[in-house]
Order: sequence, then C-alpha cells, then structure tokens
Amino acid sequence: MLSWCAGAATLTAVEPTALPNLSEQHECRQCCAFCDRIVHPAGCIESGCEFLYLYDDEETGARYMGCMNKVFRAEIDVAVYDAAQRTRHGYGGVKMTGVPLERCRSTVERAYDGHGDAFDCVNPGFFEKPGAADFDLRDRL
Repeated sequence: MLSWCAGAATLTAVEPTALPNLSEQHECRQCCAFCDRIVHPAGCIESGCEFLYLYDDEETGARYMGCMNKVFRAEIDVAVYDAAQRTRHGYGGVKMTGVPLERCRSTVERAYDGHGDAFDCVNPGFFEKPGAADFDLRDRL
C-alpha cells in the first residue's frame, strides 16, 4: 500500500496492519479450558444503563432487550429473562462481542474444567477486564 503525506515530495510504502478481531479479544483457546468473556444483563438493568434498549415484536407480542453498543449482540426475550431471574441461579451471562463500558458487569467463563497441564491457564492476562483504552486508532497510524 502506498501512502502520501502532504508536504512530502515522495511516496512511501506502508505495510497494512490488521485491526484486532473483537471475537479473538473475547475468546481464549490457548489451553483446553476454552474461556469466553461474558456480560451479565442484570448488571445493565441494575446500573440503569442508557444503552440498554427494549422493543416489542408486533407479530408475537414478545418484548426483547439488547445493547445499543453491541457489548453483547444477543436480543433477550424479557419474559424468559424475568423467569430465569426468579430462580436461584438467575439469568446468567451472554457472550461479550464488543468493547465493554466501565459499568458493564462482566466475567470470564471456562467451558471445560479439567486437570493437568492441558487445562492450566497460559494466558492469565485474559482475566483482566478489557476496556476502551485497550484500543486506540492512533496506535495503528
């Protein structure tokens, strides 16, 4: 790829760089445990997040909720959510797909619990909460 800078008399070659894939930021497959970052919609409701939206499906009459920032992409049936919240375990979390806000309640969930070297974590930094500060477009220029 060639780039041109105003005031420069020559063209210079610039190697293209790939932006980080968000799904790769929220999944760790480096050991056999298979970890995923998840966000808890109950935290969105408790914090009064202004990015949580509701809509009514006119055909079915069902009400759904989702995230305008796409921290999670799932659109959750509110009746199913309310029923699950009344149980001992609650609704739980949904897979994180975007960059969480500071108020987002998130955790890391392991898909498989096992013993031995194959299940030992080799990426402990994955358990730190990601944030908007992790990505800055100026770093790629």
